[in-house]
Amino acid sequence: MSITQRVGAAAIVVVPVFVTFAMILGGTPAKLGAFALVVLTVGAYIGLRHPLYLTRALAFSLGALPFGYVPGVHAPLIFALGIAVILATVIHRTAVSRITWPEMPMIALLVLSALSLFATSGALVDYVEFGQWVVSTLVVVCLLRMQRDELALFGRIYVYAASAAAAFAVLIFFADPAGKLIRYLSIFGYGSEEESTRFVYSPTGATTVRLAGTYIDPNAAGIGFVLALMLCVLLLRGYLRTMLAALLFLSIVMTLSRAALFSVVFGVLLMLAFQQLRTRERLAIVGSFAAAFVGALAVPSVRNRVFSSFGSGDAGSSARGDALVEFPGHMQGHWMFGLGWGRAEFKDPTVAFEVNYVANTPLLTIYRGGLVAGIAFVAILVVIAVVGYKLLRARQWEYGFYGGGMIGFAVVALQLDFPVVTIPATTMAFSVMYAFLVYAWEKSSETDPLADNAHAGETKSLVSPREARPAVS
Repeated sequence: MSITQRVGAAAIVVVPVFVTFAMILGGTPAKLGAFALVVLTVGAYIGLRHPLYLTRALAFSLGALPFGYVPGVHAPLIFALGIAVILATVIHRTAVSRITWPEMPMIALLVLSALSLFATSGALVDYVEFGQWVVSTLVVVCLLRMQRDELALFGRIYVYAASAAAAFAVLIFFADPAGKLIRYLSIFGYGSEEESTRFVYSPTGATTVRLAGTYIDPNAAGIGFVLALMLCVLLLRGYLRTMLAALLFLSIVMTLSRAALFSVVFGVLLMLAFQQLRTRERLAIVGSFAAAFVGALAVPSVRNRVFSSFGSGDAGSSARGDALVEFPGHMQGHWMFGLGWGRAEFKDPTVAFEVNYVANTPLLTIYRGGLVAGIAFVAILVVIAVVGYKLLRARQWEYGFYGGGMIGFAVVALQLDFPVVTIPATTMAFSVMYAFLVYAWEKSSETDPLADNAHAGETKSLVSPREARPAVS
């Protein structure tokens, strides 16, 4: 009898007996425990028999419910699914066994971050924070072990889920300013009206609502929708792509996340500057994005938010400047391994406001994990620049859009904001973004007749049936 059959037989015998006695004799804690055991058993069965279902569930949850919890259990939904996907990747044979060279800096970041943890940790909270970050980061390795068709399906599911979340957030924005609709998701841990609404404050004291929805934080929502927009252009075609791309761009604008909006704009400018486009394609892209951007600027709240970035009266820009000035002082004596992972300023907004740590992803990586982690992260940025430029030179504009978007995200969003470091859901979104950078590079090398033969041969070996092992579906 195989291990799968033994586990299944044991579960069939033990779980019903335990659940029955817990429901009859136990109180609320016992019932919750019984429910958790049922969820765990079902998850274990799916992981053993149909592991690809876990990755599809992760794609949906990351796109639609990034801050949701497992029903009945106070555990983050994407964290539970992330662990399940990692375990399934370890247990089952994978479709791609070779490690791609863009993955190497990410693996180095994992190893060196663990080194910084052991050098600075002194409390359980350090290990908890590190564990959440590791799960979110390891997703990139797991995704790149999948068959590329299955990976593309993961991306499409994410696009559909994020588009649904965007539509729900837009509905809340226009039809339910009080945010009461979020209560319908209480089974997943949502329930506070304040969770679905955020504000930006002007110097005159006026407030403007920022779109967030199930993403809770508008800046995190902006990053999630940028990823969805990039995958939408890369993986979808036809009128469906046009409609969902318009919805996602509208949602990015309504988050009032300058980092997200400028990342998209910068990426499009790179594509227009470096990619060899047909005249018809160039005119269509310029016309579409010019109309969208001008339409966004026609909204007073968006226009004020964008142009305030260049003024001396912007409180956010001033705070960022102060944090950069204070950064060397914070790091004094901690340059090598950082200040630690479980810092109070990463969890408590009040402490974060008082500390005013730097809002820059590479520098915040150094702040938390030291130069050992920071150097690895800089290597990741170099890979993004190199592979992104290769995509910008590809024949199909969809690859150029993704490559330009990745470079734009690295140059703008990662330099102006920090959710990729401090918010596990956004860390996982960045991992997905990075995985599809490799996917787009492989696909562009396969289809581009002008691609370098050496690179084409190297890419082919990564997905060659001779090197691959069959995946479990």
